Amino acid sequence: MVDTISGYWILAGFWFFSWISIRAVSGARATPASFLVSERNVGLLLGAVTTAVAWVWAGALFVSSQKAFEQGIPGLFWFTFPNALALILFSFMAARMRKVFNQGFTLPEFIGRRFDRKMRVLYVATIFIVQSYAIIFNLTAALLMLNLVMGISKQLLILILGGMMVSLSVLKGIRSSLVEDVIKACFIAVVVFWIVPFVIAERGGISALISGIGGKSGTFSDLFNPTVAWTFGVPVSVSLISGIMIDQQQWQRAFSMKEGISRRAFLLGGLIFAIVPIMLGALGFLAANKNLQTLVQNPQLAGFSMAIGALSDIGVISFTLMVLAGLVAAGSSALAAISSIGAVDVFRSFRPNASDRAILIASRSAMAVLILVGMSIALIPTIQLLYLILLVGVLRSSLLVPTVLSLFWPRPSSRFTFGGILLGIAIGVPLFVYGSIVKNSTVSSVGALVPISITLGAALLSGLTNKRPFDFKSLS
Repeated sequence: MVDTISGYWILAGFWFFSWISIRAVSGARATPASFLVSERNVGLLLGAVTTAVAWVWAGALFVSSQKAFEQGIPGLFWFTFPNALALILFSFMAARMRKVFNQGFTLPEFIGRRFDRKMRVLYVATIFIVQSYAIIFNLTAALLMLNLVMGISKQLLILILGGMMVSLSVLKGIRSSLVEDVIKACFIAVVVFWIVPFVIAERGGISALISGIGGKSGTFSDLFNPTVAWTFGVPVSVSLISGIMIDQQQWQRAFSMKEGISRRAFLLGGLIFAIVPIMLGALGFLAANKNLQTLVQNPQLAGFSMAIGALSDIGVISFTLMVLAGLVAAGSSALAAISSIGAVDVFRSFRPNASDRAILIASRSAMAVLILVGMSIALIPTIQLLYLILLVGVLRSSLLVPTVLSLFWPRPSSRFTFGGILLGIAIGVPLFVYGSIVKNSTVSSVGALVPISITLGAALLSGLTNKRPFDFKSLS
């Protein structure tokens, strides 16, 4: 633990280090091409690392150990596998997008060209909600630990962290985000490859780890536990796989890569990602070992509770910096994503011949709007993140099928598809929310699957009745 004054110094030091790093490695003057897609020159290694760590939200640094603690090995599996699978599946989407729309900037831009304006507006609105959720979630998910370690009030932390995110992001856009991702990767590597093995050795080694793989109750040692698979595995798989398909953060990275490497970068990124929850989940197994008698007051901090007893102040600060880097990088990624939406899909729709300076102003203005919305909601004392999570999950699943089919099948049009998306949202949201509130896993799982079924039927109907297939060559 550190005192409050030291906490402020840690925050200031991290911001200054990040600011210097961004200024040093990202070029002198920002242009729309560098700000939005990093001049499309991101290489394979950087591309793989940034896709992997961008998929590690601040909250994910806690969820892996929480699920391992609560639901043992099947809980950790159903958190890790769908996350890695989402990146692997996305690799084929990214490769296809770069083949047919190589000079694009955003997913809604492609949708507008592929379908029509109303589909583009629908995607813009949905992605804004999703990125707002990303800001809100990352501002609040790690506050418990940062508040515990630093003693700074949660409200003040939200203001400081929000200011940190936007002040770094407006410097260089996506390039700021890439630098933050590398910093985040370095801190994650320290924790995963140094601190976690040290804690395991200090707490009894592999045998102590194995003793906790059944979770805190000891009853979840079966990897294929059907209860965990249905109540957690199905909803989280739908949410993650549909989430990445409309995630402008990852689409922006795909558009920023050199031509021909996006598939390999995302495939490698999926493998790199899997290392993080597996290693952090090990702390959850240790916390679940009854013989170690670890005091876990909050399951979200199960891994940290296990680590804190075995670490010196330097180890605790390293763990804290990993979470801080994860939080700021995730926020910067969301802000960079919305900057491209704001500039390309909103501003340039009204000003197609806008100057480079005007586009940069629009990009930074979009960042300011998003951070203000996110901070305002996060500061509400009684905010219920659960309901926002539920809404975002159904919105994303409603766009999954149209997004995938739009890239690979030329026949679907906005006819029926647009209405199918709205119908899927209208039916899926109430079912999913109701099932989650009353804790009926069957209803909530059905609610997650209904939008996919409806949009699939609508897209198929649209494709079968459309007599004018789309010509992908027109996108070039």
